[in-house]
Amino acid sequence: MYNEIFGVATFLVTFILMVLMFRCFGKHGLLAWVAIGTVIANIQVIKTVDIFGISATLGNVMFASIYLATDILNDIYGRKVAKRAVWLGFSSTLVMIIVMQMSLHFIPAPEDMAQKSLSTIFDLVPRIALGSIVAYIIGQHVDVFIFSAIKKIFNSDKTFIIRAYGSTILSSIIDTALFVTIAFVGTLPATVVFQIFITTYFLKLLSTIFNVPFGYIAKSMYRKGHIHKLDEGY
Repeated sequence: MYNEIFGVATFLVTFILMVLMFRCFGKHGLLAWVAIGTVIANIQVIKTVDIFGISATLGNVMFASIYLATDILNDIYGRKVAKRAVWLGFSSTLVMIIVMQMSLHFIPAPEDMAQKSLSTIFDLVPRIALGSIVAYIIGQHVDVFIFSAIKKIFNSDKTFIIRAYGSTILSSIIDTALFVTIAFVGTLPATVVFQIFITTYFLKLLSTIFNVPFGYIAKSMYRKGHIHKLDEGY
Protein backbone atom coordinates (compact mmCIF):
# COMPACT_ATOMS: atom_id res chain seq x y z
CA MET A 1 0.00 0.00 0.00
CA TYR A 2 3.01 2.30 0.20
CA ASN A 3 2.86 3.37 -3.46
CA GLU A 4 -0.88 3.99 -3.24
CA ILE A 5 -0.59 6.16 -0.11
CA PHE A 6 2.42 8.01 -1.48
CA GLY A 7 0.60 8.43 -4.79
CA VAL A 8 -2.30 10.19 -3.06
CA ALA A 9 0.17 12.42 -1.20
CA THR A 10 1.95 13.23 -4.46
CA PHE A 11 -1.37 14.09 -6.09
CA LEU A 12 -2.29 16.52 -3.30
CA VAL A 13 1.16 18.15 -3.22
CA THR A 14 1.20 18.57 -7.01
CA PHE A 15 -2.15 20.35 -7.22
CA ILE A 16 -1.58 22.42 -4.08
CA LEU A 17 1.68 23.65 -5.60
CA MET A 18 -0.12 24.49 -8.85
CA VAL A 19 -2.74 26.54 -6.98
CA LEU A 20 -0.02 28.29 -4.99
CA MET A 21 1.78 29.23 -8.23
CA PHE A 22 -1.47 30.81 -9.43
CA ARG A 23 -2.01 32.52 -6.08
CA CYS A 24 1.48 34.04 -5.99
CA PHE A 25 2.07 34.82 -9.67
CA GLY A 26 -1.33 34.81 -11.35
CA LYS A 27 -1.41 34.05 -15.06
CA HIS A 28 2.38 33.96 -15.18
CA GLY A 29 2.39 31.30 -12.47
CA LEU A 30 0.20 28.95 -14.52
CA LEU A 31 2.22 29.58 -17.68
CA ALA A 32 5.38 28.75 -15.73
CA TRP A 33 3.67 25.67 -14.28
CA VAL A 34 2.87 24.37 -17.76
CA ALA A 35 6.48 24.91 -18.88
CA ILE A 36 8.06 23.35 -15.78
CA GLY A 37 5.46 20.61 -15.47
CA THR A 38 5.88 19.43 -19.05
CA VAL A 39 9.63 18.98 -18.55
CA ILE A 40 9.10 17.19 -15.21
CA ALA A 41 6.38 14.91 -16.61
CA ASN A 42 8.58 13.85 -19.52
CA ILE A 43 11.33 12.89 -17.07
CA GLN A 44 8.92 11.13 -14.70
CA VAL A 45 7.49 9.00 -17.51
CA ILE A 46 10.77 7.07 -17.64
CA LYS A 47 10.05 5.47 -14.24
CA THR A 48 7.63 2.53 -13.94
CA VAL A 49 5.84 1.67 -10.70
CA ASP A 50 3.21 -0.81 -9.50
CA ILE A 51 0.20 1.08 -8.15
CA PHE A 52 -3.43 0.02 -7.59
CA GLY A 53 -2.52 -3.44 -8.86
CA ILE A 54 -1.23 -2.27 -12.24
CA SER A 55 2.13 -1.34 -13.71
CA ALA A 56 2.24 2.26 -14.87
CA THR A 57 4.65 5.04 -15.67
CA LEU A 58 4.88 8.15 -13.56
CA GLY A 59 3.97 11.55 -14.98
CA ASN A 60 0.22 11.05 -15.20
CA VAL A 61 -0.54 13.31 -12.22
CA MET A 62 1.74 16.05 -13.53
CA PHE A 63 0.18 15.83 -16.99
CA ALA A 64 -3.28 16.06 -15.38
CA SER A 65 -2.20 19.23 -13.56
CA ILE A 66 -1.01 20.71 -16.87
CA TYR A 67 -4.41 20.04 -18.44
CA LEU A 68 -6.13 21.68 -15.47
CA ALA A 69 -3.78 24.68 -15.68
CA THR A 70 -4.65 25.23 -19.34
CA ASP A 71 -8.36 24.81 -18.53
CA ILE A 72 -8.10 27.51 -15.85
CA LEU A 73 -6.23 29.81 -18.24
CA ASN A 74 -8.84 29.14 -20.92
CA ASP A 75 -11.75 29.76 -18.56
CA ILE A 76 -10.42 32.99 -17.03
CA TYR A 77 -8.20 34.53 -19.70
CA GLY A 78 -9.46 32.99 -22.93
CA ARG A 79 -8.46 30.51 -25.61
CA LYS A 80 -5.55 32.59 -26.93
CA VAL A 81 -3.72 32.52 -23.59
CA ALA A 82 -4.42 28.78 -23.17
CA LYS A 83 -2.91 28.07 -26.59
CA ARG A 84 0.12 30.18 -25.66
CA ALA A 85 0.56 27.93 -22.62
CA VAL A 86 0.41 24.83 -24.82
CA TRP A 87 3.17 26.13 -27.09
CA LEU A 88 5.20 27.18 -24.07
CA GLY A 89 5.04 23.63 -22.71
CA PHE A 90 5.99 22.21 -26.10
CA SER A 91 8.92 24.61 -26.46
CA SER A 92 10.17 23.82 -22.96
CA THR A 93 10.22 20.09 -23.69
CA LEU A 94 11.96 20.62 -27.03
CA VAL A 95 14.62 22.84 -25.44
CA MET A 96 15.20 20.27 -22.70
CA ILE A 97 15.68 17.46 -25.20
CA ILE A 98 18.03 19.43 -27.47
CA VAL A 99 20.18 20.89 -24.68
CA MET A 100 20.48 17.64 -22.73
CA GLN A 101 21.32 15.63 -25.85
CA MET A 102 24.12 18.09 -26.56
CA SER A 103 25.29 17.87 -22.94
CA LEU A 104 25.53 14.09 -23.19
CA HIS A 105 27.88 14.35 -26.17
CA PHE A 106 30.58 16.11 -24.16
CA ILE A 107 33.40 13.68 -23.35
CA PRO A 108 33.27 13.26 -19.55
CA ALA A 109 36.36 13.75 -17.38
CA PRO A 110 37.93 10.59 -15.90
CA GLU A 111 36.60 11.46 -12.46
CA ASP A 112 33.07 12.21 -13.73
CA MET A 113 30.29 10.23 -12.03
CA ALA A 114 27.24 11.76 -13.73
CA GLN A 115 27.46 10.71 -17.39
CA LYS A 116 25.96 7.24 -16.95
CA SER A 117 23.10 8.49 -14.79
CA LEU A 118 22.36 11.40 -17.12
CA SER A 119 22.39 9.05 -20.10
CA THR A 120 19.88 6.78 -18.36
CA ILE A 121 17.51 9.70 -17.83
CA PHE A 122 18.02 11.96 -20.83
CA ASP A 123 19.25 9.68 -23.60
CA LEU A 124 15.65 9.05 -24.52
CA VAL A 125 14.63 6.56 -27.15
CA PRO A 126 13.78 8.79 -30.16
CA ARG A 127 10.36 7.22 -30.63
CA ILE A 128 9.39 7.83 -27.00
CA ALA A 129 10.57 11.44 -27.16
CA LEU A 130 8.72 11.98 -30.46
CA GLY A 131 5.61 10.28 -29.13
CA SER A 132 5.59 12.47 -26.05
CA ILE A 133 5.96 15.71 -28.01
CA VAL A 134 3.38 14.87 -30.69
CA ALA A 135 0.86 13.57 -28.14
CA TYR A 136 1.30 16.63 -25.95
CA ILE A 137 0.90 19.28 -28.63
CA ILE A 138 -2.09 17.63 -30.32
CA GLY A 139 -3.77 16.52 -27.09
CA GLN A 140 -3.46 19.97 -25.52
CA HIS A 141 -4.80 21.76 -28.58
CA VAL A 142 -7.74 19.37 -28.67
CA ASP A 143 -8.33 20.05 -24.96
CA VAL A 144 -8.35 23.83 -25.52
CA PHE A 145 -10.70 23.47 -28.51
CA ILE A 146 -13.17 21.18 -26.71
CA PHE A 147 -13.11 23.31 -23.55
CA SER A 148 -13.92 26.44 -25.59
CA ALA A 149 -16.70 24.61 -27.46
CA ILE A 150 -18.30 23.36 -24.23
CA LYS A 151 -17.97 26.82 -22.67
CA LYS A 152 -20.26 28.24 -25.36
CA ILE A 153 -23.01 26.01 -23.97
CA PHE A 154 -22.12 25.83 -20.27
CA ASN A 155 -20.66 29.21 -19.38
CA SER A 156 -21.34 29.68 -15.67
CA ASP A 157 -18.89 29.14 -12.80
CA LYS A 158 -20.98 26.23 -11.58
CA THR A 159 -20.49 24.35 -14.85
CA PHE A 160 -16.68 24.59 -14.86
CA ILE A 161 -16.70 20.92 -13.85
CA ILE A 162 -18.50 20.02 -17.11
CA ARG A 163 -15.98 21.96 -19.19
CA ALA A 164 -12.98 20.55 -17.35
CA TYR A 165 -14.16 16.94 -17.29
CA GLY A 166 -15.48 16.96 -20.84
CA SER A 167 -12.39 18.47 -22.45
CA THR A 168 -9.80 16.48 -20.48
CA ILE A 169 -11.55 13.10 -20.68
CA LEU A 170 -11.87 13.35 -24.45
CA SER A 171 -8.49 14.92 -25.18
CA SER A 172 -6.69 12.43 -22.92
CA ILE A 173 -7.92 9.57 -25.09
CA ILE A 174 -6.27 11.18 -28.11
CA ASP A 175 -3.14 12.15 -26.15
CA THR A 176 -2.65 8.65 -24.72
CA ALA A 177 -3.44 6.84 -27.98
CA LEU A 178 -0.94 8.97 -29.93
CA PHE A 179 1.83 8.51 -27.38
CA VAL A 180 1.38 4.74 -27.07
CA THR A 181 1.09 4.27 -30.83
CA ILE A 182 4.18 6.29 -31.73
CA ALA A 183 6.31 5.03 -28.85
CA PHE A 184 5.48 1.33 -28.69
CA VAL A 185 3.59 -0.05 -31.73
CA GLY A 186 5.89 -2.44 -33.58
CA THR A 187 8.30 -2.82 -30.67
CA LEU A 188 5.95 -4.53 -28.18
CA PRO A 189 3.16 -7.12 -28.61
CA ALA A 190 -0.22 -5.59 -29.41
CA THR A 191 -1.71 -6.86 -26.14
CA VAL A 192 1.03 -5.15 -24.13
CA VAL A 193 0.59 -1.90 -26.06
CA PHE A 194 -3.15 -2.00 -25.38
CA GLN A 195 -2.51 -2.64 -21.68
CA ILE A 196 -0.18 0.37 -21.51
CA PHE A 197 -2.88 2.49 -23.16
CA ILE A 198 -5.58 1.33 -20.73
CA THR A 199 -3.49 1.77 -17.57
CA THR A 200 -2.11 5.16 -18.64
CA TYR A 201 -5.54 6.50 -19.56
CA PHE A 202 -7.06 5.09 -16.35
CA LEU A 203 -4.56 6.96 -14.17
CA LYS A 204 -5.05 10.18 -16.15
CA LEU A 205 -8.82 9.78 -15.81
CA LEU A 206 -8.49 9.13 -12.06
CA SER A 207 -6.37 12.25 -11.65
CA THR A 208 -8.86 14.30 -13.69
CA ILE A 209 -11.82 13.19 -11.56
CA PHE A 210 -10.20 14.44 -8.37
CA ASN A 211 -8.41 17.55 -9.63
CA VAL A 212 -11.37 19.75 -10.58
CA PRO A 213 -11.92 21.01 -6.98
CA PHE A 214 -8.50 22.62 -7.24
CA GLY A 215 -9.73 24.41 -10.34
CA TYR A 216 -12.68 25.80 -8.37
CA ILE A 217 -10.29 26.94 -5.62
CA ALA A 218 -8.16 28.77 -8.19
CA LYS A 219 -11.20 30.41 -9.80
CA SER A 220 -12.54 31.42 -6.36
CA MET A 221 -9.24 33.10 -5.49
CA TYR A 222 -9.39 35.01 -8.77
CA ARG A 223 -12.97 36.19 -8.19
CA LYS A 224 -12.10 37.36 -4.67
CA GLY A 225 -9.08 39.33 -5.91
CA HIS A 226 -6.49 37.19 -4.13
CA ILE A 227 -4.30 36.76 -7.20
CA HIS A 228 -1.02 38.68 -7.29
CA LYS A 229 -1.18 41.95 -9.24
CA LEU A 230 1.73 40.82 -11.41
CA ASP A 231 -1.04 39.09 -13.35
CA GLU A 232 -2.31 42.39 -14.76
CA GLY A 233 -1.18 43.91 -18.02
CA TYR A 234 0.02 40.72 -19.73
